[in-house]
Amino acid sequence: MKFTKMMLAAIIFAATISTTLPSCQKGDDDPIISLKTRKDRFTNTWTLTKYEKNSVSQDLNGATYIYNAFNSGTLTRTIEGTIFGYPTRVVSDGTWSFLNDDEDVKITIGGSAEIYNIQRLASKELWIKKTENADT
Repeated sequence: MKFTKMMLAAIIFAATISTTLPSCQKGDDDPIISLKTRKDRFTNTWTLTKYEKNSVSQDLNGATYIYNAFNSGTLTRTIEGTIFGYPTRVVSDGTWSFLNDDEDVKITIGGSAEIYNIQRLASKELWIKKTENADT
């Protein structure tokens, strides 16, 4: 009798987990299981390490782009590099918000708004994509 109750509890637990796990994953490349909400994962410091245009890697010209996204919906973009051998640092403030059931993110910096589709959002990895005219 005790064994039957344990088996029934295990079956109910497994059924519950199997029906709720797929809902944790929004993007196709998102982690299957995450203990953080999508907003908590996006709230992070992101450094641009790769930029592609139409599947061709683009040169960042030695510049480093750092985005600090805050839980309040604000963000700071810092661009560091050199111009004619002199170090430069430009800091801009902006905002971010999710759109389309958290599948897209709208980033506004200096009055210019861009909408990106979130391809992957993990705790340490963010892939976003923007399609404009014939360019991706």
